Amino acid sequence: MYAFEQHVPINAEIHARLMEALGPEVPEGLIAHIALVTDDGTLRYLDLWRTRADCDRFTDDRLHPVIGRLLAAAGIAPESEPERHEVDVAYVWGELAPVPA
Repeated sequence: MYAFEQHVPINAEIHARLMEALGPEVPEGLIAHIALVTDDGTLRYLDLWRTRADCDRFTDDRLHPVIGRLLAAAGIAPESEPERHEVDVAYVWGELAPVPA
């Protein structure tokens, strides 16, 4: 499993526009994408993927082609992509949990 946290300079409204632009198809390998609202109104993501390759493929093929246009339209111009902080997941429990091998 590949998991990371990432603080992003967008709010829930912009995130909703992003999700609409990405479309309803769940990316291959995505277990869960959780967007948490921080004290300043921006978001912190917690993403769980089957593999890092699945995440990277989605980022390159689907996310990057739409996020630049969306951020520009919102007047947001980050100097670089927000850093991902990999996390070690001890356990996932619930409907979205991957089936143990």
